[in-house]
Amino acid sequence: MAESYCMHARPINDFIDETFEGIRAPFTAGFELTAKCNLNCIHCYAKPGRSHADMGTEEFKRIVDVLVERGLIDAYFTGGEIFTRTDFEELFLYIKRKGVLISLLSNITLLSEEHIRLFKEYPVEIISTTMYGYTEEAYERVTGVKGSYAKFMRALDLLKESQIPFELKYVAMKQNYDEIYKMREFGKQLGVPMVIILDVHPMSDGSTEPMSFRLTPQEAFEFDVKDEGRCNFWKDVAKDLLCGEMETIPQKTAERFRNGYLYPCSIANQHVFITSDYKMQGCVRASYRQFDLRKGTFDEGWEYLQREFVDKKSSGRYPCNTCQNIRFCEHCVANFKLAYDDEEQPDSFFCEVAAMRKKFVDQEIARLLQGK
Repeated sequence: MAESYCMHARPINDFIDETFEGIRAPFTAGFELTAKCNLNCIHCYAKPGRSHADMGTEEFKRIVDVLVERGLIDAYFTGGEIFTRTDFEELFLYIKRKGVLISLLSNITLLSEEHIRLFKEYPVEIISTTMYGYTEEAYERVTGVKGSYAKFMRALDLLKESQIPFELKYVAMKQNYDEIYKMREFGKQLGVPMVIILDVHPMSDGSTEPMSFRLTPQEAFEFDVKDEGRCNFWKDVAKDLLCGEMETIPQKTAERFRNGYLYPCSIANQHVFITSDYKMQGCVRASYRQFDLRKGTFDEGWEYLQREFVDKKSSGRYPCNTCQNIRFCEHCVANFKLAYDDEEQPDSFFCEVAAMRKKFVDQEIARLLQGK
């Protein structure tokens, strides 16, 4: 099958899926180290105006200890911007020395030589960073900060020279869509994994303002079939469906839906997310249901998340659990809740893109059957 266009398609995820199937434990975790950021990106999902105090160093260490005891294998740091924390190195080394695999999500504009030295001695799995535009004008049109493009490009050079593993992401929006193919070519020239993200999510407080920057479904699909890597991915999906190596509906999704559950993913099942104000939630998107770790134990929170996500049933009006296009859809119940305050109201953007992808794959299957 063609290389997946999805980010974080890492062997550790496959290992967890295959080794711990049917076991509920926080094998993976995300840590929002801070709400602070040095950029002001127009599409950012983070709740605006968050002025809370970030979790303390000792609070971080306490929850890491509990998670490692419960089975934590793989984690990532995100923000805000992770490098705004003055104790970043202490936090990084603490979890790293526990034997946890760690990835970093950062805009890298604050990346320093000191960080590079740290990562050479204590390697990261990957640094995942977003390039918001091919040109300075487009990049800073998104970030809202003059001089941020030059800092980003300098950091890219640092990563390349030091051979620290990194991946590029590109969030395609109305503001930078005209540079999408230049960005794809830039990623190829760098020789690093690159993910093109074709949708923009609502904010974690439910504001849908960022969604106004989205491409149209047609523009998103157009890139799906014009980009060589993504087009090959969908052609390989057609081959796998035709020869029976892939189900029309993913097996785990089908099983969850068959049993009436609302959330088909690993939310609060093998994954947990810790916010910068020391709350736990099922994933980075599910900010609408949280458990305060300053008022209760992890185990109490883990039980709460099971009730609210893992065991939550859908109603008879939920259309996604009978949709035949689910294989082609980036369906996310948490995004539905944030955008519409309704977990069972699908986002038409995903429905339209999925339908076009399904049609493309059906046509490819027909072409294969004809021997063309």
